[in-house]
Amino acid sequence: MFNAIAFPFLKASITCGIAAAIILALLSLATRVWPVLAGHRSVWLWSQAAIACAFLLALLPHSAGYSVLPAIEIDRSVAAAPAPLQHSGAGEADGAEDDVDAIELLAQAWLALYAAGLLAAGARWMHAQRGLRALLASARPLDAAALAQHAGFGAEPVAALLRRGLRVSETDAAISPMLTGLARPHLLLPRHLRSFSDEQQRLIVAHELTHWQRRDPLWLHAGMLLQTLFWFNPLLAVLTRRLNWAQELGCDRAVLAGRPTQQRKQYAAALVAQLKVQQDSFGAPAASIAFGHGNAASLRARVSLIREQGLRAPGTPGKAAVAGALVSVLGASLFLQPAFAWRAPESTAPAASATVASAPQQWQMPLDRVRVTSFYGAARKNLEGGHHGIDFAARTGTPVLAAASGTVVTSSAQYEGGPQYGDVVLIEHANGVRSLYAHLSVRSVQPGQVVRAGDMIGLAGETGKVTGPHLHLEAFRNGERIDPQQMLTSLDAYATSQALRKRPAKP
Repeated sequence: MFNAIAFPFLKASITCGIAAAIILALLSLATRVWPVLAGHRSVWLWSQAAIACAFLLALLPHSAGYSVLPAIEIDRSVAAAPAPLQHSGAGEADGAEDDVDAIELLAQAWLALYAAGLLAAGARWMHAQRGLRALLASARPLDAAALAQHAGFGAEPVAALLRRGLRVSETDAAISPMLTGLARPHLLLPRHLRSFSDEQQRLIVAHELTHWQRRDPLWLHAGMLLQTLFWFNPLLAVLTRRLNWAQELGCDRAVLAGRPTQQRKQYAAALVAQLKVQQDSFGAPAASIAFGHGNAASLRARVSLIREQGLRAPGTPGKAAVAGALVSVLGASLFLQPAFAWRAPESTAPAASATVASAPQQWQMPLDRVRVTSFYGAARKNLEGGHHGIDFAARTGTPVLAAASGTVVTSSAQYEGGPQYGDVVLIEHANGVRSLYAHLSVRSVQPGQVVRAGDMIGLAGETGKVTGPHLHLEAFRNGERIDPQQMLTSLDAYATSQALRKRPAKP
C-alpha cells in the first residue's frame, strides 16, 4: 500500500520539476520577445497553475498508459535459495509487494522526506504569521476621525472603506506600507510615512487600496500555498516572486493612469525614499503586499517604467503564445512522464515466450516484464486453501497479454467469482483450460472475441479488493482451479525472495 502511494508521488514530483523548468525557460524567452508580459499577473498565475496541474496529472491512476517514453528498466536480483519462513500475525494482502529494491527505497524515502519538508515549510509559514500578527497587535488602530486627518486619505472615501471592512493601523516600525489579510484586509502604515509630502502619501495609499480592489492578497496567498506544498521545487519560489513583481507593476499602472508627469515623479520619489528607510529595517513580512518592498535593482526598474509611462497590455499574439506554451507543457507532462519497470536478470531467466516441448500446452508470460510477488497456494488470511492464483507486479496501465490462444468467455467488471476480482477477462483455451486476468484497469476485448497468444487483452490496474496495482492470474482445467505454474515454466527466476519464502512446499 505504501509503494502504491510512494511510486506515483515520486513520478509526479519529477514531472513537476521538469514542467516548472520548461515553463520558466519558455516564459523567460517570451518576456524577452514581449517584455510587457512580465508586468501582467495572469501570466505568472497561469504558469503556477500549470505546474500544479502537471503534478496532479502525473498522480492520476491511469496516466502512465499515455506515456510514449520507454519504461526505466531496473535489474532485480533474486535470492538463490529461499530463507526460512517467518511467522507473521497479519495475513498478506492481495497485491502487496514484499521485496524492497533501490528504487522502492528511493520512492519511500522521498515520500518521508517530503512529509518532513512540508512540516518544516508549514512551520516557517506559521512563524511568519506569528511575526505579522505581533506587528499588527503592536500597531495603533486608526479610526474614521484619525483617517480623516491623515494626508494619505485626503482623496479617499474613508467611511465607505471602513464599511467595506478595511482596517487601518499605524506602526513605529520602519517597514514599508503593506496590505495584509485574506478575509478582511488590514492596511498597515508606518509612522514615518507622515514625513512624505501629502501627494506622495495619497499615491502610496492609493497603491495599497488598488491591491485590495484587484484582490491581489488572494493570489499572493495562493502562490505562497503552492510554494509551501511544492517546497522541493525552488522554481515555484521564482514564479511567486515574479507574480509579486507583476502585481506591483499592475498597481503602479492603475494608480498612475492618466496622471500628469509631476505626480509620476512624486510617485517615483516616494519609492526611492521608502527604499532608504527600509535599508536598516527587516523588510516586509510574509503574506503581505508592500509598496516599496524589494531590492534596489527592482525599485530602479519600477522607477524606469514609471517614467516611461509603464507597460502596456500585451497583445493577442503574446497572450496566445503563453497559453499555447502552457498547454504544450501540460501535454508533455502527460505523454513524457517517467515510468519504472523491473526486469529479471537475463542470464538466469528464460525468454517470456519460450516454449517447452514436454509441456502439452505451454503458456507464455502475461506481461512483457515479469516479476512474481505471490505464488499459488501462498497462505492468506481469511482465504481457505491459500492464494488462488499468481500475482505479477505491474504498474497501472501496463499491457496485459493473453497467455495462450483462445476465445474470450468473460470481459466484465461484475465477475461471478466476486467483486474482489474487479475488472476481469476470462479466456477459454484448448483441452478445457481457462485463464483469468483480474484487477484490470482497462478491458480491451469482448466476449466471443478470438485472441492469439501475446495479444493485448487489457491494462493492469487496481480494481477490486487490492492494496496496489498488479495482475492476478488464475488457471482452470475442466472447471477446477489449478496452479498456473503447470502452464508457466521457470517462474522462480522471476520471483521476489519473499514470494519464494511464502510459497507452500512442493509435494
